[in-house]
Amino acid sequence: MNFNYVPEFEKELKKLTKKWRSLPDDLEGAKKRIKDLYIPQNENDQLLEYRNAFFNGKRATILQQLGDGTEVVKMRLIVESLGSNDKVRIIFIAIRSNDEIKFIELYAKNEKDREDQRRIKKYL
Repeated sequence: MNFNYVPEFEKELKKLTKKWRSLPDDLEGAKKRIKDLYIPQNENDQLLEYRNAFFNGKRATILQQLGDGTEVVKMRLIVESLGSNDKVRIIFIAIRSNDEIKFIELYAKNEKDREDQRRIKKYL
C-alpha cells in the first residue's frame, strides 16, 4: 500500500506539527490502521467485519464511494500531544485498484468545522 500526500496536506502537516510534536508519529499509527482496512493481514483475517466495526464507530466515515472501489474517508486522528477536547481530522482517498492512499486534508476541528469539498473534487 502506497501512502502519498498532496501538497496542501504537506503544508498543513508542517504547520500543525509545530503545535503538536507527536503528529508525525500519530499519523504513522493511523497509516497502520488504514492499511488494515484495505489489506487482510492473514488468511483468517475478517476484513469485512473489521471494516464494519471501524466505520460503524465514531472513528471514521466514508464520505463518497465510487464504483471502481475508490473511497473518500474522513477519519479522527488521535494526537497524543493534544488535550482530550481537541480533535484532528484527516481526509484521504483510498484507490483500491492502485493500492494507494492519498492524504488530501488535515485540520483541527476547533479551527475548521468541515472538510473542503473543492479539494476532494480536485483530487478525485
